[in-house]
Amino acid sequence: MKKLLPFLLLLAFSSNAFALNLYDSLSEPQKSVLTTIVTQLGIKDDDNSIKEKLYNESSFIFEERWSSYWTGLNELARSNYKDGKEKGFIELALNNSKHGTVFLTYIHKPEAKQIILVARQIRHGSSSLVLEEFGKRKADTDKYELRHESGNYALLQQKGKVSFEFFHVSGNTASVVYQSQVAIDL
Repeated sequence: MKKLLPFLLLLAFSSNAFALNLYDSLSEPQKSVLTTIVTQLGIKDDDNSIKEKLYNESSFIFEERWSSYWTGLNELARSNYKDGKEKGFIELALNNSKHGTVFLTYIHKPEAKQIILVARQIRHGSSSLVLEEFGKRKADTDKYELRHESGNYALLQQKGKVSFEFFHVSGNTASVVYQSQVAIDL
């Protein structure tokens, strides 16, 4: 019996861990951001299933330490969206040391029963590194289509996706902006 007791305790704790859903396993700051998103979009999410879908689409940004700020439709003093009905749009600006700066724009139209998520990630580096990466991706014609290339800037698109990579070189430094769009069914 003494040998069986540790095994039974381990089993009890293990099944409790499996009973938790994804949302319950998130940190309080992660839950707060997700709650803000669904609130600003005007979506009722009592079972947290929509928050989980939102998290699954952008979980990479919550790796390591991160910070965020959000804007909706009524932050500007001049905004006419101040009637309490300013729902359906929110943009989050997040950053961390691993992924740089990421903008996540959520748009919800209730009749469509979808959330459109536009993600933009901004990265900077040496021009030699960025040009090398651009060259590799440009050469991968099975995956990428060159939309335009001129002087110090170019645009690639992943074939069959609303996913773009904007390249810009200026002297010894360069930037890449990754932009993609997905639809999240509700």
